[in-house]
Amino acid sequence: MTTQSILKQRVSSRDFSNQKVAIDDIKAIIAEAQLAPSWENSQPWKAYVATGKTLEAIKKWHFDNVTNGGKSWVDIMPPQEWHIHAKDNIAAWEKATQNDLGEKGWQDFWSAQSHFFNAPAVVYITIPKDSTHYSAYDAGAFGYGILLAAAERGLASLPAYEFIRFPKEIRKQLEIPEEESLLMGIALGYASDKPLNDLRTTRNPLDDILKISD
Repeated sequence: MTTQSILKQRVSSRDFSNQKVAIDDIKAIIAEAQLAPSWENSQPWKAYVATGKTLEAIKKWHFDNVTNGGKSWVDIMPPQEWHIHAKDNIAAWEKATQNDLGEKGWQDFWSAQSHFFNAPAVVYITIPKDSTHYSAYDAGAFGYGILLAAAERGLASLPAYEFIRFPKEIRKQLEIPEEESLLMGIALGYASDKPLNDLRTTRNPLDDILKISD
């Protein structure tokens, strides 16, 4: 599979089968993702992987918090108000997704979220507390490397805020030091055949985001 085809073919999976992911595959994926470019080779990222009983404990904590209306409080909070450009994209995505899935499918989508999309493995990415935006950029490149390396091995993936909404149990189960901020969670596994995995997102027209000066 060429780099171009991986970029075009990789999609987010929103429901995973119960097939386990081999630990050797996870190690290889993380090792390849480490090739991501980094500010002066600072490599600010760390990766913590939850599988098996550890992930089940985190999933239970998450589901209980969602069910009981627990307040999410993550280490790196999303913006209180998105930029108008981002807000328009989010609104368009929600409308298109609801139309594609229908009422029942939309309910299934939210149900899948509360169950961690049935993921058999989740990679948690951290960066040092009080990091600059450059470290966040580096960690984003590392995270995208994980997605592409997984796709190359025939694995499905999903980066999602949902995985870090309630960080207390994650920190406890994975023994994440206080000096590290939990930035993102990425699910790895094999896609199920449920309709949720037929969802596709669009991108803005190139002319809307690109300006070339000669």
